[in-house]
This record gives sequence, C-alpha cells and structure tokens, in this order.
Amino acid sequence: MENINIGIVKSLISSKLGESYLNNDSIDETNGLASKFFDVIKDSPILQLELKVFENLEKKNIENDIIATRYIDNNVKLFEKFSFEELKKEHEKLKRFVDEKKLKVAREKNLLFESINNLILQSVCECDDVDIDVVHESFEIVLNHIKEPKKQIVESVDTGDLNDSVIEIAINKFNKKYESLAEEDKSLLKTLIESSLDEKKVLLESYKEKSLEKLNNVETEGIENKINESIEKINTIIFNPETINDDIINLHELNKALI
Repeated sequence: MENINIGIVKSLISSKLGESYLNNDSIDETNGLASKFFDVIKDSPILQLELKVFENLEKKNIENDIIATRYIDNNVKLFEKFSFEELKKEHEKLKRFVDEKKLKVAREKNLLFESINNLILQSVCECDDVDIDVVHESFEIVLNHIKEPKKQIVESVDTGDLNDSVIEIAINKFNKKYESLAEEDKSLLKTLIESSLDEKKVLLESYKEKSLEKLNNVETEGIENKINESIEKINTIIFNPETINDDIINLHELNKALI
C-alpha cells in the first residue's frame, strides 16, 4: 500500500479490536498490536503531529467555508518544518501494521484519510510537478467533510481513540463479565470507563479524602500502627495515568471496609 497513512492504520487497528471483542478471539494479540502502534507514535514527533491533525480534520465541524478553509490550512501548515523525505520515512514505520489482504476501511473514511494525507505530503513536497488536480480534489473532500454535521460522541473515553462500536462491544462484554458485582461496584466501574483522566483525578482525590476521614475517626483499639501506615500510604498516592483505575478501586474497597 503505497499511500499509507496514520488514519487508515488507526482505523484498521480499531476494526481489529472490535472483531476481537465481538468474537472473543485473539484479544491479547490485538491489544498487543495496538500497544505497539501507540509505542511507535510516542517515539515519533512527526507521527504524533500527524495523528493530531488527522483527528482534528476528521472530527471538526465548521459550517462557514472561509473559517473551515483557514482551519484546514492551519493544520496542514504545521508540517512545514518537516521535509517530504522525513514524512515518508516515518510512514515506513506504519507498514508493519497493515495487512493489505485484510484491508477493511469504509470507502468514505478511506477517501477522507487519503485526501488529508495528500494535502500533507503535497505541502512539504519540494518537487516542481505538484499535482494541482490532486490537491484541489483532496481539499474539496476534506472541506466538505468538515462542513458536515458530526454525530456527538463522548470525548472523555480514554481508549486510544477506539470507535463507538468497539466501545459499546467492550462495555457489553464487561457488563456480562461483572454482572454479579454489587450495584455500587458496577457504578464505579462504569464511571471509570466513561471518565476522562481529569475526571478520574478529581475522583481519586475525593476517595482519598473520604478514606482519610474514616481512618482518622475509626476506633483504633490497639491497631494505631496499622491505621497510621494506611494513612501514610494514602497520602503518598499521587495521580498516575497508568495506575489511576487501580488506585481508585483500592480506595473504594477500603471505604467499603471502613463503613
């Protein structure tokens, strides 16, 4: 696939995740593939920028032609500091994630992603034979997409930007797996799934305050050392995106035990 781009690769990985959750097949393998994809992104400033620009142009809704045109231009101009060769080199890192025999991307999405990619590549191309027709057609496709009303989605879900169907499948499987949990536990887990990192940070501090308050008011009866150790441990808990869910769940369980 010569015209590989980050939008198509991301869409393919999301589709694979959806199929894995739906069929309960190769989930670990697909999750590993997704992790490797985002590791590659993290190590490449160009791919980080490209992912951001693709998301901007895919999700933005601007009805005014002039403002929408300016928005597209401003996004594309972000690549002016890079060369055509640098972009192509980074795109080579994405080929490992594409199986052309199983290439399943909706035609509309594929057309949008290729158009965005064309605008980016043509903007950094130093050659004299820039294809004006390709640039114009690509710009029209992106412009029309931005002017179309977008379906409102929950932006707080921190899932590496999976599509809505994948999230719904994952939540349904999650609910089935944990259907025997108490309602308060289900409510917390649902909150963790749907909350942004900022919201989880607030939730963490709330649980810390509740836990400390209960520990300070509990009957010690000879277990002062244990109480003090618990208080000290809670005070050392800081916001960490990688452990935030576990930290909140642990504090939740502690709060239930202290009732």
